[in-house]
Amino acid sequence: MKNNKKLAVVIIIIGILYAVIFAVVMFIVIFQPYTVYENPDLIAGRLDGSSSKINYRASTQDGITTINCKKMTGMDTIWKYQADKDMTLQMHYNLKVTAGKAKLVLITPDDTIVTLTEQETTAYSNTETLDTESTAELTLKKGTNRLKIVCEKGTAFSLSFHITDS
Repeated sequence: MKNNKKLAVVIIIIGILYAVIFAVVMFIVIFQPYTVYENPDLIAGRLDGSSSKINYRASTQDGITTINCKKMTGMDTIWKYQADKDMTLQMHYNLKVTAGKAKLVLITPDDTIVTLTEQETTAYSNTETLDTESTAELTLKKGTNRLKIVCEKGTAFSLSFHITDS
């Protein structure tokens, strides 16, 4: 009889621990994308699991990568380059944010974050972001360099880019 009571207590404790761990994991999964935009540790991290996307389409043709997204919260790695030495490349890009706030960042192997561009629309603004191509110099360090698109809650955007030697 005592063994049955002990077993029942152990099962209840394990169930409670499982529920607490499950709740913490769900909290992180649900709310982490909302905290990414201003958090350099999350942006520099190697994981991209902290994003939610609706109608996210990416394609590459003739060296030009095009991404369209109806709604995104969080971040996504859009380009990786393993540099054999320190070097500089040119990126020609067109970022158009139609709702929300987004930034394009370069992350070097030492986790330094360089913001290449940032755009925001506001509820009070009736002007659309101009559809113009821009250029950014990518100063790459030896090792794996990454480009990420980072979005605040519910950002809609289109991005096209290609990278060439300087």
